[in-house]
Amino acid sequence: MDIAIENESPFQPVAQRPRHVHVITDRFSMANTYLINEERLIVVDPGSVLNAQLLLSYLLRFLHRKPQDIDLIVLTHLHPDHTAGADALRKSTGAPVAACNAAQHSARAAAAGSRADRGGIGGAGVSQFVGHMFSQARLPGVLHHLDLFAPAYERQSQLVDIWLEDVSGLPNHLDWRVIASPGHTPESLCLYNPFSYELLCGDTLITLDGGTALVRGGANRRQLQHTMQTLESLKVYYLYPGNGRPILSMRALARVEW
Repeated sequence: MDIAIENESPFQPVAQRPRHVHVITDRFSMANTYLINEERLIVVDPGSVLNAQLLLSYLLRFLHRKPQDIDLIVLTHLHPDHTAGADALRKSTGAPVAACNAAQHSARAAAAGSRADRGGIGGAGVSQFVGHMFSQARLPGVLHHLDLFAPAYERQSQLVDIWLEDVSGLPNHLDWRVIASPGHTPESLCLYNPFSYELLCGDTLITLDGGTALVRGGANRRQLQHTMQTLESLKVYYLYPGNGRPILSMRALARVEW
């Protein structure tokens, strides 16, 4: 229900339009899958095959919608814990899979690196690997989600049917804007609705108990800083992370830690 309040009122409307996002996760909350409930449905980060099955069950039992009502599957980035269920969901629904067009460049770079290093990791490669491993392991409590190896961009990108560009609207869902958010991974993206003030941020941000948003580590801190400047300029009342509980607050990005 929309709420209209005069400008002179000390209160501000929670949002211009009601929120649409449903959260689907397994009991271990390893990764969140999001369902955007509109005339046609969007799935964001299908996660595991189990998440895809839970989503279809939720769709039928609680929303009384059909799998064919899903017309788009969006991947916020190409890590397997967010994409493993994409192919199964595409086959069940017929919906295309979309991801940031930066993944195309990452796939080509990964393919070139694979050809140059088929003999395995050695010398300087070991040092780089160990340094990357420890840079990802600085934070206690997130060891289950260590990114010890670069995502299989070449293979994962073969799932993608539609390449999304920064600041564009989602196909057939123009209220949802694409925000390229490199830093955690080169191809990370967020989805933002400026009418309901909802932000789906993938693993750019995760959340901790107590309502704190945490910037996920990545290979490029400068890119992360630029990304956060962009996100913190937005009005966000509903923050939906790839891992952790959503934050519902008039200032959802007020407590952000690095």
